[in-house]
Amino acid sequence: MTEPQTSRLMLATVRDELEKTEVIRDTLPPLEQDEIRLRVDKVGLSANNLFYLQMGEAPFLKFFHVYPLGPEHKHLANMPAWGIGTVIASENDDFAVGEKFTGFLQLTNVVQMKARRSDQGFTAYGGNRDKLNPAYNGFTAVSAGRNSPIRGEGDKADLAMTASPGALSGFVLFELLRMNDYYGGNSVVLTSASSKLSLATALLLQEARSQGRIDKVIGYTSERNRDFVTDTGLYDEVLSFDQDLPAGTGLKHVLIDVAGDAQVFKRNQAAIIKGLAVGGTHGDADSSTFTAFRPSGFLKMFIDMMGPAWMKRWAERRLSPTLEMFFAPTVINSLLERWCREEMDRRSDDALRRFVDAAVDGGWIKVTRAEDIPSTQAAYQQVISGAISPSDAVIISLT
Repeated sequence: MTEPQTSRLMLATVRDELEKTEVIRDTLPPLEQDEIRLRVDKVGLSANNLFYLQMGEAPFLKFFHVYPLGPEHKHLANMPAWGIGTVIASENDDFAVGEKFTGFLQLTNVVQMKARRSDQGFTAYGGNRDKLNPAYNGFTAVSAGRNSPIRGEGDKADLAMTASPGALSGFVLFELLRMNDYYGGNSVVLTSASSKLSLATALLLQEARSQGRIDKVIGYTSERNRDFVTDTGLYDEVLSFDQDLPAGTGLKHVLIDVAGDAQVFKRNQAAIIKGLAVGGTHGDADSSTFTAFRPSGFLKMFIDMMGPAWMKRWAERRLSPTLEMFFAPTVINSLLERWCREEMDRRSDDALRRFVDAAVDGGWIKVTRAEDIPSTQAAYQQVISGAISPSDAVIISLT
């Protein structure tokens, strides 16, 4: 019997010239034992994808290794993108045709991989994947038993899918701040304030703001996005990247650096009592925030990413760098120890739903769709140039 959907269509990135892409059409090999094939129903593009491109070969990340290409395409790489896929063929007794999962996919119509069932869905393994951070190999079932806002159709479901990595990271960040009593600060500063991660974090911080636990939520953004950020109403003050934090206000700032621009931290260092380096959406930054790390910050980063659980607990107790990396898996494990998995899912689903409802009902974000190669290439160009509007959620479907 002929296996379903063996013809593959991919939009790949030129490694040495990230602004360029090439279209690849080929045929997938037959499924091997324990492999499954997924139709890529849709993926979302956002500023996160620019970070994946810039960090394509970075140690401990290696995003270009998630979906490697053959030696005939060694000058190309596949950019990962979060999305939803449906099982269309299986050589694995644990998976049935028709099951849906959300996770790290790519700009293509179909993927296949070795899969191992997990409590939440499955873990992809084998080949280059065994060297990746486990966070990028996990796929979550889009099941009828969980009331996730990703389920269903329409703008809110599509926005939930493409916004979920940022919005759920915002939820984890918010819980990290709460667990650490806001590091003794009374102001939270979010760079790349127009990003979905920052918006989701700022939305959750409204509760702390209304309770008087913190006094201010401040956003850094580009001049181009300033009106958008201001109009959301989530920030008490909106600054452009060339401005300093207000002096003499008695505010003790906790910096959530999504932009990855070292200059923001360095210029305001005297007023910042804690900094968490989250991402790298500010692609034209002269230097990354990671260049401002001190030895204790680098040590904690390596322990968070590579160390066993006992060492991570030791680092959390004994290391307290002013500037460190936010590593979501470590925080998630702490939350799971505090809550059960069901409670974790309920709270994270609720946070994602709150974000989607606020964004769509408030008119901040509209969903746009690309369903062929030319429109997908145009959306990719918006991402790589930094021109994608924060008010747009771009959904790609090449099925």
